[in-house]
Amino acid sequence: MRNIAILTLVVFLASSVIVPASASNVSVTIQAERVHATYNLYLSQNVTALPNLTTTIDSNSNPDISAAFTQALMKADPSASAVNLSVGLTSVKGNVNLTCAMDVAGVSQVNGDIMTVNMTWLPFDVTSNISAQNFSFNAIGKTYFRSVVAYYANLSRFIGRPNATISGAIFYVNGTSVGPPVAVSYAGNFTTLNFSPLSTDIDQWNRTYTLTNDTTTWRLWPPKLFDFDMQIERGNATTHYVASYGYNAIISVPGIGRSQGTELMVGVGSGLTEWVMAGIVVLSVIVAIGVQARYRGRKKAQAKFQRK
Repeated sequence: MRNIAILTLVVFLASSVIVPASASNVSVTIQAERVHATYNLYLSQNVTALPNLTTTIDSNSNPDISAAFTQALMKADPSASAVNLSVGLTSVKGNVNLTCAMDVAGVSQVNGDIMTVNMTWLPFDVTSNISAQNFSFNAIGKTYFRSVVAYYANLSRFIGRPNATISGAIFYVNGTSVGPPVAVSYAGNFTTLNFSPLSTDIDQWNRTYTLTNDTTTWRLWPPKLFDFDMQIERGNATTHYVASYGYNAIISVPGIGRSQGTELMVGVGSGLTEWVMAGIVVLSVIVAIGVQARYRGRKKAQAKFQRK
C-alpha cells in the first residue's frame, strides 16, 4: 500500500502530459472485473480499388469471426478468449474504417482487494482471411495489394528497354527505398488485425493518473504497422500509389493502477487505505517543503545579520 501511495504523488505531479492525436486507436478499459477492448482502425490507400460497402457482423451471425479472434488470442495467451465480439466495416473509395468491440475473458484474477489482469493477449495477430459480403477485410495485402505491386515489380525489370511501358518504378517501405521483391512481400503480407506493435511491456508505456476522475491510463504510440509508397513513372508523369495504416493504444483502469511487465494491478476494494496513505505522503511532502523554505529563510536572515 505504501508503494501505491508514493506512486500517487509521483503520477499526480506528472499528470499534465500532452497526448498526441491519432485517427486510429486501440482502447482497453478494465472496470468491475470486466476487460473490454474496442478498436477504431483506418486504412488510407489508393494502391487498388476495394469494394464499397457498410456492414456489421458479430459472433452470432458469423461464428468464424469469433473463432478467428479467439484462436489469435489463445496463441498470445492460452487462457484468453473473445466474448461478445462485434465488427463494423465501412469501405468507401478505397479507404477502410474497421471498428471492433469485444470482452476478453480468462485474463483476470482477484486476490483480496487486488485484481491482476494479464495483458499478454494484447499484441494478438489474426492471420485468417476473414470476409464480409465477399470483402476480405483482414488479409487485404494477400487478396488485393500483392497482385498490383507484383505487376509493377515485374514491369520494372523492363525499364530502359524499347518496349517498356513504364520509365521508372521506386518502392518505399517506412520511408526507405526497397527492391521490388521486398515491396511485393511487404505489401502482400499486410493484415489489418495485426496488433503485434503492442508487444511492449505495459510498464514501458506512458502512465498517468488523473485525480479529477480517479483514473489511471497507460498510452503507447507505436510506429505505423504499414507504410507503403510505390512511385511509377510514365514519361514525365509520376503516380504515387500509397497505403498507410497504424494506431495508438490506451488502457484505462479506475483508481490507482500499477503495472509490472505485462500485468496490471487494480484495486477492487474500497481503496480507503490507499487514499489514507496517499494523503499522508502528500501531506508529508507539503510539510517538508514548508520546513525547507523556513530553514532557507532563517539562513538568509542570519547571513544578512552577520554582514551587519
